[in-house]
Amino acid sequence: MILAIDTSSAVTVLGTGADHRGVTARAEGGRKHAEEIDRLFAEHIAPTLKQSAPIQAVAVGIGPGPYSGLRVGISFGIGLARAWGVRIVGVCSLDVRAWQLAATLDDAGSREFTVTTDARRHEVYAARYLRSEHLVRTFGPIVEEQTIAKPGYHDVEIDPAAMAVRVFEFLESGCTPQKVNADLVPHGRDAANYQLGPGPLFVPTPLYLRQPDITVSKSVTP
Repeated sequence: MILAIDTSSAVTVLGTGADHRGVTARAEGGRKHAEEIDRLFAEHIAPTLKQSAPIQAVAVGIGPGPYSGLRVGISFGIGLARAWGVRIVGVCSLDVRAWQLAATLDDAGSREFTVTTDARRHEVYAARYLRSEHLVRTFGPIVEEQTIAKPGYHDVEIDPAAMAVRVFEFLESGCTPQKVNADLVPHGRDAANYQLGPGPLFVPTPLYLRQPDITVSKSVTP
């Protein structure tokens, strides 16, 4: 059984799954991840754990996403994993959306597509994928200017139970987490194009592709 968590967008999502679909919980409101995540866990996830198999690993979406919201889900997941004494792994949140989208496309659909999420500032986080024998991320993730109705671009909501099932499959096949480039931590950097490793699993390090929106005023002296 895997617990999956993602706070890379305006929706807080948690879910469990293994070789079958499990429980999901979600809450809208991108500025309330810290308030919602514990409530969702206590009300929807924790009660089911008494009747299910023990959690064997925790998977967290590492983004890209907004600075403050992204680290809420990652730190919450790390805390649970440490308390339970289980593995903690990260997944690129755009990859999760691509897995879900690829599963809905028929053979006649485009072999290439782009997944996006809102990055604010009239921008989006985006990554491009190729459907072949295996789904491959061919470009990104990047931050780019938001455009309306751009062909081949898709915005997909994360299904945390499906995310948990997919991570279960990766762990069963022996996948090990890759490191995220140290240049992106602890507070990120503005990045027009950063080629994340192919994955699918990563060390649970927040993937910040630009500086946080909140900065210290120059009038403040240390």
